Amino acid sequence: MHLTQMALTMATIKNPFEPAASETAGELSYKDNIDRYARAPSKLELAIERLPEAKLRWKPNPKKWSIREIVCHLADSEIVGIARMHQIVSASKDNPPTLMAYDQDALAERYTYNSSDEQLALQVFKTLRKHATALLKSLPREAFEKAGLHPKLGKITLAGWVKLYADHAETHLQQIQKLKEQLQSYEL
Repeated sequence: MHLTQMALTMATIKNPFEPAASETAGELSYKDNIDRYARAPSKLELAIERLPEAKLRWKPNPKKWSIREIVCHLADSEIVGIARMHQIVSASKDNPPTLMAYDQDALAERYTYNSSDEQLALQVFKTLRKHATALLKSLPREAFEKAGLHPKLGKITLAGWVKLYADHAETHLQQIQKLKEQLQSYEL
């Protein structure tokens, strides 16, 4: 799923980046979202285990990503995401930083994700999520109210960042599941 599609999906959720509003509305707390964020690597590992090369590389059409490309994207997205997290955490509350931007489709093409090692990308994703989870759990509650300026989504609190990246991985896990279902009708 491209960032613009994800932004549209996120726009339909009521006030996703304000921790107090989401908690009072009965939605998940920032701590619950940290737990969701932390569980994604195990889910990804289960989703791709024992998939043969042909299924990892298969694309429903040239403009869509394969399962391997999704895994590589998640690893690279996590690198950018943690840099954004650091920008938010290290900035003053009164001066939100402009968060770094990147072109995910350009990276997928230039790094030839479909020929890359998805197991290495999975390990990167797992390691980065584990490290970031430990860092997030060490922060006081008020740190989650600090914000940065996302290049496409605008102002986002640290609590919103956690939710965004938890949702991001879950969206791609659903995408992988749909690809696996589509693959059942093909003999590769």
